[in-house]
Parts: sequence; structure tokens; C-alpha cells
Amino acid sequence: MFRKFFFTGAAALAVIGFSACKSTVPEQAPRASVVTPAAVSPDQLKKIADAYLKDILTGLETTDYKLFVKDFASEYKDTMNPEKFAPLAAGFQAKNGKLLELKYLDSLDQGIFKSVVWKAKFARPKVQEEALKRDGKDPGKIPVPELLVRLLLGNVNGEWKAFAIFFN
Repeated sequence: MFRKFFFTGAAALAVIGFSACKSTVPEQAPRASVVTPAAVSPDQLKKIADAYLKDILTGLETTDYKLFVKDFASEYKDTMNPEKFAPLAAGFQAKNGKLLELKYLDSLDQGIFKSVVWKAKFARPKVQEEALKRDGKDPGKIPVPELLVRLLLGNVNGEWKAFAIFFN
């Protein structure tokens, strides 16, 4: 249940905003929430995404709401609050444990967004270890499952922001 976090409301709003037809009204300065595509090298994108993912995962592991939302777009920050975050973080911790290994895989162009993908391994939480032992299994002989982590980024007024994170 907690392996998949879908924070796509803000992304959907951004996509809907770009699907409108162009009018003959003189162009105005873009609003702060408008997502605009921007050129970025793969190395720059990886550096930005790595830092954002570190903040998000550390926020989840330590139940630090401010750190978790720090790099998200304002649209997401408007939908998340400490009360919603607390059970999200608790469920994440119970399901995944502490991050053991993170391996960058690649980035994908997705129109106005960029997706950055990693392979992650988390330590098995104590509750899961105890359940395996109760079932007569040796936790040391059972590999810890790997997850794909995908961070969806968009450029807001020249600054990259996170719009969603997915755990599969």
C-alpha cells in the first residue's frame, strides 16, 4: 500500500494548464505556478534530483514534514500538511525501513516534465524480520526486495521542483 505514493494532483493541474488553446490576448508574464520546459544537462538534472530525493527520503525516515516538502512545487505543498504526512511517514517506515542502497538508473523526458529513476534497497523493518522468524525462515537468507523510485520534476520559473514521487 505504501510502496506507491501518487502525488499527481499538482502534475495534472500543470498538464491541464498547458492543454488550453492559445488566445489572441497579448501575452502576460507567466504565473509562478506555470510549469515551463527548460534545457538541463543529464548531469545537472541528476545532481538536482539526487539532492531532492535525499531530502524526501530523509523526511520520510525521520518524520520531518518540512524537509519532506522542501523541494516540492507549491501546488503539492498546498495539498499536503503535517496531519496527512504523519501517517504517510509512519507507513513508509513500517514498510521500508532505513535506506541501504540507492542506485541512479536514468532520466526520462516526459513532455514538460522530467522523470528521474533509481533502484533502492531498504533495510527490512524489525516487524518484518520477526514475522519471518515466526514463520521459521532465516531473514538473512531472504533478499531484501528492491524498489523503483521515480521522481517527477518540472521547471517553475527557472527552478526545478518535485511534482510527484512514486515507489514501485
